[in-house]
Amino acid sequence: MDASERIRTAAVLLFARQGYAATSIRDLGRAVGMTNAGIYHHVSSKEALLADLMRVAQRGVTEATERMLTPFDRPADRLGVLISSLTAIHARNPMTTRVMDGELRSLTPGSAAHDEIIALRDAYEEHWKRALADGVAEGTFRVADQKLTRLALMSMCTGTSEWYRPDGASTLEQVCAEFVTIGLAAVRAPAQAVATADFSLLPEYPWEPPDE
Repeated sequence: MDASERIRTAAVLLFARQGYAATSIRDLGRAVGMTNAGIYHHVSSKEALLADLMRVAQRGVTEATERMLTPFDRPADRLGVLISSLTAIHARNPMTTRVMDGELRSLTPGSAAHDEIIALRDAYEEHWKRALADGVAEGTFRVADQKLTRLALMSMCTGTSEWYRPDGASTLEQVCAEFVTIGLAAVRAPAQAVATADFSLLPEYPWEPPDE
């Protein structure tokens, strides 16, 4: 792993554990055995480092999701892919996704990086909005409040970054399958077999710290 990747791994770990605001360049330097000047040789600022991590992470989620959704038209299939892919991405990359989900507030409001991350998030969430709206429109889903349903389902999926462990009682495939079942029940869809995520298409983040 080169110096830039070591810095990113340390940053993800520190930002996820103690928060961006509580992490200094000196902390990063200690974590990778470099001076402050050495860190700044690879990154222009702490905020630029955060923005880069969030940009790459969110783009990876969006692009992988779009590839997995391409073969499917039915809203139920698309919802199954959305639930299982978001669940798996967070379970496999808990530190990266905690930073991606929780540190938008640390980017300067109105900055180019801040606006870019918001645009990437909006593009991703649009897939959820369309799947739910299409399901309601065709009568497959019965949802009183599409926004609340979307937020509830997405929160269920992203929560795996906090509790899922590969050596736990359930495999990731089992967790994803159960979450899809829960999601279909939440939208009152008829019992049916639906598509789920292709794990081979999930994004990989080289800086994600190894499991402890």
